[in-house]
Amino acid sequence: MKIVLIQFVFIAALLVSFEGTAQYGYGGYGGGYGRGYSSRSQFPDTPRKPLTPDKIAEEQTKWMDKKLKLTDEQSLSVETANLDYALRLSDYQEAFMKSHATTRPSPQEIQQVRTTVEKWQAERETKFQSILTPEQWEIYQKKKKSMPHTSG
Repeated sequence: MKIVLIQFVFIAALLVSFEGTAQYGYGGYGGGYGRGYSSRSQFPDTPRKPLTPDKIAEEQTKWMDKKLKLTDEQSLSVETANLDYALRLSDYQEAFMKSHATTRPSPQEIQQVRTTVEKWQAERETKFQSILTPEQWEIYQKKKKSMPHTSG
C-alpha cells in the first residue's frame, strides 16, 4: 500500500513539474520563455487561401460604395474597372512567378514591374475620375490609401 501511495505522489509531482514548465512554452509549439502568445494563433489549422481577383474587386467596390455613396451605375462601372485591374495584376504576377521560379529577378526587372503596375494604377485612376463626381473624386483622393488590397 505504501508503494502505491509513493508511486501516486511521484506521478503527481512529475505531472505538476511538467505543467509548471508548460507555461513557459516548453513541450508545446510556443517554445522559449513566456512569449505571451498562444501557439494556436501562430499556427492556424488551415492556411488562408489567397483572394481571387473577383473577391479583391468586390471588396474594393464595396469600400468605394460605402465611402463615396456611389449610384448603381457608378458602382457597376467602378466594379468593372476594379475587376479589370485585379485580373491584370493577377495574370502579371502569375506569369512573373513562373518565369522566375528558379531565378531571382534583377533590379531592372523589379523596376519594370513597378513601372507596369504604376501605369495600370494611373489608368484605373483615370477611369475612376471619369466615373466619379468632383466631390466623390476629392473624397476618394483623401481616403484611397485605406482601400483594401491596394498600396494607395
